Amino acid sequence: MLKFVLELSYTIIKMKNFTLVFMLVFFLGFFSCQKDTESQSQSPQNLTKTSVLTTLLGRVSQSPTSKDNILDGTSCFAVVLPVSITVNSTNVAVNDSNQYETVRQIINANSNDDDLVNFSFPIRLRFRNFQEIVVANQQEYNTVLANCGADTGFGEIACTDFNYPIAINTYSTDTQTPNTITISSNSQLYNFLEGLTSNDFYNIVYPLSMTLANGDNLVFNSNVELQAGIENVIDDCDDDPSVDLLLSEVIVSGSWKISSFIDGSEDKTADYEGYIFTFSANGTSLAVRNATSLNGNWASYVDSDESKLELSFFGDTLEEIEDDWRVIEFSETLIKLRHVSGGDGEVHYLTFEKI
Repeated sequence: MLKFVLELSYTIIKMKNFTLVFMLVFFLGFFSCQKDTESQSQSPQNLTKTSVLTTLLGRVSQSPTSKDNILDGTSCFAVVLPVSITVNSTNVAVNDSNQYETVRQIINANSNDDDLVNFSFPIRLRFRNFQEIVVANQQEYNTVLANCGADTGFGEIACTDFNYPIAINTYSTDTQTPNTITISSNSQLYNFLEGLTSNDFYNIVYPLSMTLANGDNLVFNSNVELQAGIENVIDDCDDDPSVDLLLSEVIVSGSWKISSFIDGSEDKTADYEGYIFTFSANGTSLAVRNATSLNGNWASYVDSDESKLELSFFGDTLEEIEDDWRVIEFSETLIKLRHVSGGDGEVHYLTFEKI
């Protein structure tokens, strides 16, 4: 390409055709812009709306909506305190989050009551994006609840906070205009992430720091460091103490599929499409796709305060997912795993989703 442009330039200059000279300048500018656009979108530090780190950033910065599930039974919103409730004929003034446990004790006191939490209206609801609405009565409340739909995925990561301000470089393929913005609060960060489109790219200006619940301050200098740092503290976040799940009980319930497998920089999810996994309480497993069945073994355990899930299968068909995976988090329908290669430090992610 460069040789062609140089030869063309020499020919045009000899012809003294200024119209062609102008066209050449335009061509070079267009080509340069296209290369800039390509480099913007392919930069390893660039993040998009669908990046794993984007989801984690949103969960850290969102307004907490899971801590009060003993009151409203949903992670769609949180009830703004103080609020007065009646549960099992007992009136409770819930003035702060410490009284959630009082409500829990009343609910668990007897097994022959309805355990329904009835609010004294009006009440105020706050959503993940920090927006609030006032609900005047039970009918309005039921309407809001019905529009929420079922809870999916995982809730807030409330045991750590970012230290602001945070500088973010943005780029849109629509306008091809770079920009730098300053984020000063959780609400700004969450709504910035929510407002991203498929044509938006952004990267964080490092270093970035966050403070843990115990007061420790962690500093990160790359996307890889930040993502690992957030995932490492998830175990310390207990959004709903009433839910005490054991991985060994969850994994043997029902059938599972691989909804995501990221092997370093490669997305290999499609390689495992069609596989159905079942895990038995005796430590054996079975992977079935079409007419092929592969037997294996599994084990869950704790190693150096880290929850692990070890997978193995006979033969080499599934050898890429055979490892001692660290359990990032799990629910009744999702199991998220991570493994760091001992050779090159490459990070692999594996997610099972219940069918």
